[in-house]
Amino acid sequence: MKLSTKILIFVIIILFFSVGSIAWFFCDQLGATSDKNLEEGLTELAYYVSKDILVKEALKLRQETGEIDYSLNDHIEDIRKEFKVNFITVFDMEGIRLTHPNTENIGYKFKGGAEGAVLQEAASYLSRAEGTLGESIRVFKPIFYEEKQVGAVCVGSVVTDIFAANKDLFRPFYTVIAIGVGIGLIGAAILTINIKIDTLGLEPKEIALMFKQNEAILDNVKEGIITLNDKGEVVQYNKEAEKILGLTDDDIGCEVKTIFTKYKEFALNRRIEGTDEFEVKVKPGVTVLCKVNTIKNDKNESIGEIINFRDLTEVKKMADELTGIKKLTWSLRAQNHEFLNKLHTIMGLIELEEYDEVLKYISNTVRTSNNISKNLINKIKSKSVVALVLEKYYKAEEMRIELVIDSDSKLDKRPSTLSADELNSVIGNLIENALDSLNVDGTGKVNLGIIQKDEKLNIKVKDNGPGIPKDLRDKIYERGVTTKNDNKGGYGLYIVKGIVDNCGGKIDFCVNDGTTWYVEIPYEGKENI
Repeated sequence: MKLSTKILIFVIIILFFSVGSIAWFFCDQLGATSDKNLEEGLTELAYYVSKDILVKEALKLRQETGEIDYSLNDHIEDIRKEFKVNFITVFDMEGIRLTHPNTENIGYKFKGGAEGAVLQEAASYLSRAEGTLGESIRVFKPIFYEEKQVGAVCVGSVVTDIFAANKDLFRPFYTVIAIGVGIGLIGAAILTINIKIDTLGLEPKEIALMFKQNEAILDNVKEGIITLNDKGEVVQYNKEAEKILGLTDDDIGCEVKTIFTKYKEFALNRRIEGTDEFEVKVKPGVTVLCKVNTIKNDKNESIGEIINFRDLTEVKKMADELTGIKKLTWSLRAQNHEFLNKLHTIMGLIELEEYDEVLKYISNTVRTSNNISKNLINKIKSKSVVALVLEKYYKAEEMRIELVIDSDSKLDKRPSTLSADELNSVIGNLIENALDSLNVDGTGKVNLGIIQKDEKLNIKVKDNGPGIPKDLRDKIYERGVTTKNDNKGGYGLYIVKGIVDNCGGKIDFCVNDGTTWYVEIPYEGKENI
């Protein structure tokens, strides 16, 4: 059965049930009120007849002579017609009728069997019984003459006539009910049409099938997806989003910014220029790239948004692996070149038969290399940072640039907001920028300091290069801005700035006989190296 048919039938049932219930209740109450008014009217009329002097005298005559005054019937009939009741019957103490709408019944005993109490006990009451005119509601009233009961009167209306009167009373209400039902049916039809439009003409089974298909597609997509309504509240998410953000059913209906900001390190302010993409650090070691798309209906009205995001952590790991191979190749090449230079020096000294100088040169070379490695390992507990600094040291040596490690450098803990990869990224990019700014004529020098002080991690990188041009200083952190002549790069400082900001730290620089970079990251929590 189609959705439109179901809705129409359902609305019709509700209409008939609700309107029918109201109509039945109203009619019942109206009928009860009508019956009560009728009973009160019959009682008042019976009392009026019992006090009529002509009635009393006719009954007195009947008691004394046994004769019936037939003129009394005309008098009573006038009263009956005036008050619009079915019958008014006056009868004596033996139950013989003196009046009746059907004159043939005058002189015969009262029929119905309910007259005993009024004759024997002089009681006034109301009864419902079968009479010569049919079932009727009757009021009995005793009649006294000089304080002695001489008979009684019965005033009544036939039940069928009461129903007929009520039907006339109810007829306007039936019209109102019919109008209400008609309006309800029209409203149901309009509602059905609107629902069909809103559901694009799809039936519930088709909608359910599409929902299941979309759900299956979303769960098999290797990107996190969150759908929002027009209020920015979460409507649906896939398994990848659940995995990356740790979403639960409790997050359905919550505002998306509430979900993201439950992570202290989250900052939705890394919009990538010229796009709708955002780089978001969800938690230490997990960074996602978000893209927001607006959902529109067939009227081109915005009805929500879709946020899809990729875990950049995995991408960066792959990039690091590729970069690591490149760095390893460069390091090996630099070491090989330096090793050949040292071998040539040793060979020259041997040819000159300067054997003491050969031993001294070899001893100094080994001691220098060992000292650098030992100092780094003793002071910096992170193996990845040590490896990175050694790689940069050999690269600097190959470029004839002096790389000096601050003697106060120490690193045995890192901030909990900073992952090991992010720490390497900050140090590596700053050293790389310093090396790129120097001449390879043997005069270049870079100083590196990694110091833990006052619950803060301080990183300092100083070079004696030409410094940052004035026209680039205000936008040096922007993506694509570089001091290189070939305009290649421009991402290192952008990445460093993003990492530092997400950790709640600070980054600054000073240009004076070169460039000095200062990075400060608070220890909100500590992670073992």
